[in-house]
Amino acid sequence: MIRILAYAKINLSLSVLRRREDGFHEIDSLIQTVDLADDISVSRSGDSLNVKNNLRIAQQEDLAWRAANLVLEEKTVRCGMQITVHKAIPTGAGLGGGSSDAAAVLWSVDRLTPPVLPPGLLMNMGAQLGSDVPLFLQGGLVRATGRGERITPVFPSRGEHFVLIVPPVYCDTAEVYREMKTRVILKRERTSKPQLGQNDLYEAAIFLYPELLPYAQAIGELEAEYAGMSGSGSTFYAAFADASNAATAQRRMEEAFPQAQVFLVHGTNTGFLAKGEE
Repeated sequence: MIRILAYAKINLSLSVLRRREDGFHEIDSLIQTVDLADDISVSRSGDSLNVKNNLRIAQQEDLAWRAANLVLEEKTVRCGMQITVHKAIPTGAGLGGGSSDAAAVLWSVDRLTPPVLPPGLLMNMGAQLGSDVPLFLQGGLVRATGRGERITPVFPSRGEHFVLIVPPVYCDTAEVYREMKTRVILKRERTSKPQLGQNDLYEAAIFLYPELLPYAQAIGELEAEYAGMSGSGSTFYAAFADASNAATAQRRMEEAFPQAQVFLVHGTNTGFLAKGEE
């Protein structure tokens, strides 16, 4: 049995360059994994594949289930897997929780069915599952290009403390991208240096979900190094070099928005952390 923490991510910058012929969008994004995590256990058991969590979706639509099934099919292994996911990363919040779970399960099922697959093959399998999955197999501070599946590590990691505020609003990623299409998309090239806090999806998210605006304004008024929105929303973040300033900002956000979830997190150097193997 493997117990593993699957970390969240925040987009420190997100540029949408153009719509691709395959229907996806070409992006250029600076991404940092952070220590807000889902707690997952994976074990070989029985002869069926089962995932237990609190998501209200069909099991075979669950990214964790699909990740485990993909490894078993690739290896033509006939064995059962029992996977339990304790969610802590909010869903529909631009934090990549589902993709992170998929990456952690890919790695875990691969370890439980030796010999392990080559890292490049595992990355390709992650890209089959979703654009964000490969970044969690790498983790740390990365630059994501293509549709998000091409990952380049960035060194050194920035080492900031982040205050995250997650409004009680579920943002539909596909809807935000569709709305953004009517606003930006001229053909653009990637820049040599990302602009921290910039997110091309921000205006579309605020238009579709105007209730997000007070959170965006409040996070922007903190005395932070920079601030922005993660992914397609609904999470907003502020970055601080000093831990005490970050803690003060966290308390301010908790007092101002008791209906929201507020987290104080730090960047990680990996996309997941194996806590134990039995």
